[in-house]
Amino acid sequence: MLRFFICVLPMLFASGDLAQAGAWPRDKGGAFLSGQARQNADTLDEAPVISVYGEYGLTDRWTIGGKLDYALASNDILQMKAFARWHLPNSDEPWQKAVSLAVEGTKDDPYVSPSFHLGRGIETAIGPGWLDIELTTTLSVLDAQMDYSAFAQIGVKPSQRLMTMVALDVTGIDADAQIDLIPSVAWEYKQGKHLQLEWTYALDGAVKHEVAAGIWLEF
Repeated sequence: MLRFFICVLPMLFASGDLAQAGAWPRDKGGAFLSGQARQNADTLDEAPVISVYGEYGLTDRWTIGGKLDYALASNDILQMKAFARWHLPNSDEPWQKAVSLAVEGTKDDPYVSPSFHLGRGIETAIGPGWLDIELTTTLSVLDAQMDYSAFAQIGVKPSQRLMTMVALDVTGIDADAQIDLIPSVAWEYKQGKHLQLEWTYALDGAVKHEVAAGIWLEF
């Protein structure tokens, strides 16, 4: 059980906008890389958005990484992100904790995003699982506008190779809220390599129906 959380959980949150290992640290010298194609289900004639994400365990407590979103339809970079995450010491407590700072956006609209991460392993009737929570404040560099977001994910590993997840992503945008429900599954086809499918549906805010497919690679 302990080996499951140490070895598997750091790769679970690296899909699309879930691209962080959350509260779980990556081993020193360990690397993770993911690629994903995201398609708007309402406009299947348009080219998808491609996301590439990577992170590296600089030390046992420091993880650094970055992400790039690229729109094939317009040949534009939609977003760039670089981050550093520090994992608080854990004295055999059930909750893992971490703080991170990201610089992201575009050259015309950069912003900084401090985050607090909280996570723990759970036991379910169908297998071991986890809970991951992230609270983020986003501050625009140009106009000092501030937004807040919260992300929570529950996952279960019902078999040796299958992982099932559901996430709720809440973002405050100009006093309005965007609330997205994100179910996903991942299948380990070879050790350290997963194929992942994801669906995003907006519960509130702008209409959103997106499907995504990706691959996760751990080194």
